[in-house]
Amino acid sequence: MSTVETTNTATVAATERGAAGKLLPMIWGIHISRCVYAAAELGIADLLADGPQSSQELAEAAGMHEPSLYRVLRVLAALGVFEEHHGRQFSLTVVGERLRTGAELGMRSWAVFLEALGGVRPFAHILETLRTGTPGREVEFKEQLFDSLSRDLEAAKIFDHAMAERTAAYAPSVADTCDFSEVRTIVDVGGGNGTLLVEILRRHRHLSGLLFEIAKVGARADAVLDATDLADRCQVLAGDFFEQVPSADCYLLANVLHDWDDQRSIEILRNCRKAMRGAGRVLIIERLIPEDGADPVPTLLSDINMLVLTGGRERTNREYGALLAAAGLRPAGVTPVAFPYGVIEGAAA
Repeated sequence: MSTVETTNTATVAATERGAAGKLLPMIWGIHISRCVYAAAELGIADLLADGPQSSQELAEAAGMHEPSLYRVLRVLAALGVFEEHHGRQFSLTVVGERLRTGAELGMRSWAVFLEALGGVRPFAHILETLRTGTPGREVEFKEQLFDSLSRDLEAAKIFDHAMAERTAAYAPSVADTCDFSEVRTIVDVGGGNGTLLVEILRRHRHLSGLLFEIAKVGARADAVLDATDLADRCQVLAGDFFEQVPSADCYLLANVLHDWDDQRSIEILRNCRKAMRGAGRVLIIERLIPEDGADPVPTLLSDINMLVLTGGRERTNREYGALLAAAGLRPAGVTPVAFPYGVIEGAAA
C-alpha cells in the first residue's frame, strides 16, 4: 500500500471513529438523563451548597448506598455537573448550581418533572407513536396528560413548579421587549401560577392583569399571587379556554399552543379573537424553530416531548402564522426573546 493510500485509510478510520464517538452519547442519552434526575431528586446540589462533601457524607444525608451513589456522581463530574476532588469529595460547578433549589435560572424542577409525567415509560412506546400518531403517554396510561394532572395533585404541583421555572427564564425578556404602551388589560391564558403575568405587571405599572386557568390550577395560583404586591392589579379567574376567555386588550399564550394539535390551537386563538377588545392582539410565547442558523436542538427535542407526551408540537413561524390566520387574526411579526423563545404576535384582522 502506498503512503497516500495509507494516509487516506487512516483519515477515513479517524473520521469513522469520530462519528461513532459522536453517536455514542446519543445512544446513552438515557443514562445521562437518569443520573441528572437522580441527583436532582436527591437534592445533591442543595447538600453541596455550603461547600464540598464526600460521597460518603452525601450518601448518608440522602439515605443512599455510597458505592452506587459515587458512580453516579463520578459520571456527572465527568460531564461538568459537579467537580470531583481527592478522597471522593465533590463540589458544585456553575452547571450543578442550576440544580440547587431556588437558584437563579434554576432547573431542578425541570430535571424531575418528567418523572412526575411517567418518566421513561411513555417513551417506550415511541414506535407505536410513529405508527399511529398516538402520544406514548396515552398508550401507556390510557388517558391524556392533562386529565391525569387534574387528578394527581402531587404530580400537578411538580408540573407547575417546572413550568414556572422555565417561564422565569424568559419572562423578563418578554416584559422588556414587547410594547404594552397601548394596552390596559391583559389576560394570561393558561398562565399556570402567573410567573409571566407578574413579571409584566411589575415592569408596566399601568396594566391590569387576569390569570385565566382551570379551577384547580387557579386555586394554586391564588396562593402564589397573594404573596406578591399586585393584588390591586391582578386577579385569577377560573375557566376553560376551549369554551371562552375573558374580554381584554391583549392575550398571552405562553407554552400553551405547543401542547395541542392545530385544530385545538385554532379553537383557543379563535376564542381570544372573539373576546378581544377593539384593535387587540395575541402574544404567543413559544420556542422557535430557528430560521437564522441558531441551534435548533432545544426546540426540536421539545417537539419530541410534545409528540410523546401531549400530541402537541413545536411549530415554525409560518405554521404559527397559518394558525393565526385560521383564527381570524393577522400575523404581525415574530420577535426573538431569551433563547430559544420568541413572541409570535397576532393582531385583530
